Amino acid sequence: MANYVPTQADEEILTCLSERRSFSVVAGAGAGKTTSLVEALRSLIRTDGPRMLRDGQQVVCITYTNRAARVISERLQQNPLFVVSTLHSFLWGEIRHFQKSIRESLRCHILPGHIAKQKEKDNGGKSKAAIEARGKVATLEHALQELDSVPFFRYGDDTPFSDYLLGELGHDDLLLIASDMITTKRALSQVLGQKYPYFFVDEAQDTSPEIVNALNVICSGEGPPIIGYFGDPMQQIYDEGKGDFAGPPGSETVTKVENFRSAPEVVTLLNAFRTDVTQVPAGKNASEIGSVGLILARSETPEEPRRRYSEAQLERATRRLDEAVERWGWAVNTSAKQLFLARRMIARRLGFLSLHDLFTGPYASTRAKNDYESGEHFLLKPLVEIVVPLARADSEGNTGAVLRLLSTKTVAFSAGGQYNKASIGKVKEIAKTVTKTLVGLFYSNKIGDVIRYCYEQDLIHASERLIKHLNRVPRGDVYNEELHSREKADWLADTFFEMRGDEVEKYCTYLDENTPFSTQHGVKGEQYDDVIVVFDDIEAAWTKYSFTKMLTPGVSGEAKDSQKERSRKLAYVCFSRAKRNLRILLFTPDPETAKSELTNHRLFEESQVSILG
Repeated sequence: MANYVPTQADEEILTCLSERRSFSVVAGAGAGKTTSLVEALRSLIRTDGPRMLRDGQQVVCITYTNRAARVISERLQQNPLFVVSTLHSFLWGEIRHFQKSIRESLRCHILPGHIAKQKEKDNGGKSKAAIEARGKVATLEHALQELDSVPFFRYGDDTPFSDYLLGELGHDDLLLIASDMITTKRALSQVLGQKYPYFFVDEAQDTSPEIVNALNVICSGEGPPIIGYFGDPMQQIYDEGKGDFAGPPGSETVTKVENFRSAPEVVTLLNAFRTDVTQVPAGKNASEIGSVGLILARSETPEEPRRRYSEAQLERATRRLDEAVERWGWAVNTSAKQLFLARRMIARRLGFLSLHDLFTGPYASTRAKNDYESGEHFLLKPLVEIVVPLARADSEGNTGAVLRLLSTKTVAFSAGGQYNKASIGKVKEIAKTVTKTLVGLFYSNKIGDVIRYCYEQDLIHASERLIKHLNRVPRGDVYNEELHSREKADWLADTFFEMRGDEVEKYCTYLDENTPFSTQHGVKGEQYDDVIVVFDDIEAAWTKYSFTKMLTPGVSGEAKDSQKERSRKLAYVCFSRAKRNLRILLFTPDPETAKSELTNHRLFEESQVSILG
């Protein structure tokens, strides 16, 4: 960076590198962790780069997302000294050839561990949890028994779940297997240490405890190899993360106190939420004028089952938000980012509430809900990846985009597809006919008709699960949780196939981030000039969080320790997205008492808090 000025923390990092000592960098939001990471990596080009390249060694930089990997690689100008990769990709690249050891790990540790956990959940009764646990135990024990019949294992990078008998390893199991192999196979840890004298881990707080332990095993001796963690325990918002992280014995802790992102008013609020790091506004932000405002609105008792708002209540909550925005004078501030804990209010505002309720309702498994959140559900993927983009390109008259989508995303129009020997003119003619038919079906027919047409025309890579649902007879019986819980996906698919495409199109608009709305988990790492945070425990319907209990325990009761920590960290992540102005709407059963509690505890100043009448 042309205007890069090293901080004291950056100097301490360079000292650790020169002394070959592992370290952990703890830094709050907006501290420039990525800049410190990249500059530390760049220093190795100068000090150790030629020798490592000569000896066939590289530096590993592990990131949490593919996007982060691309950003860091670009800032390093794709230098061959560095392996910049997500954790899962790196680990699989290192262990995938050791198929015998993978099988051994599954047999001796991973599957027995999963079985033991499920048995703990089974009290022998007839509760839903006990019945599900017994079913999972039976499935896992069968997989363990048949493990030797699996020819080889592969990493299914599109799912967190494993299908052992198909040889597919999901995200979570890959981490467990890799950490098990590294900690139990000394030869493997030694080879990794010889290949990679330096390990750097970005977003270390979201790295699993097993992996932190495994990496520390690799770097446990006199360095090299050494490891450098970069992260913020307060921004650990995923359950699989370790939160607090530290290197092997003898490693150094480096604290970075600057905040280069937020105005002083926002930084003051952030400091009220933590005690481990007291941030100081730095750079040009130190002189910026910002603001913080909190409005309290009275919450309602939910009228629907599962503690959900009714349609009327959701409408009233939405109106309260509009009133708050009006009071802040932000009604015309279309660039302000609005953050919600759950998608239901977003879905209502954008017009895909029925779709949202289907994929988060009683027919949806945990896996289905997760895949819906990411846009990866097998029922939705044909529409998200092909149908909706084609409809948009067609409506814009963008023939080039239509042909690119067909050639890159569909089977029939690919290089090896059924039209690969047709003339260019013929392909264009067929493409026009297929697109017009598909778009017409999408806007006038049921979703089931659209997906069947895609399947019949060989436009999609149809999974076995999708083909099964397309070919079977729809379920005619009424869904019963006790009788049908293991087959609930049938009711989900049948209901989805009967829907129209308009809500899916709006859902895709949301996925594409073409709206001012986002979930609070979805903005980690982002920053915006103006931010609106909405805390409504009822609307969110998540027992893991309670912002009213975290902020005002005197009004709403004490939160469980885990609930309080999750809520505090997620609130911190949300608040720290704001560069200039932060606005918060909190729904609470008693706004008047809540205001007194918040100001008495000095979380907010009296002038920052108001009540919506």
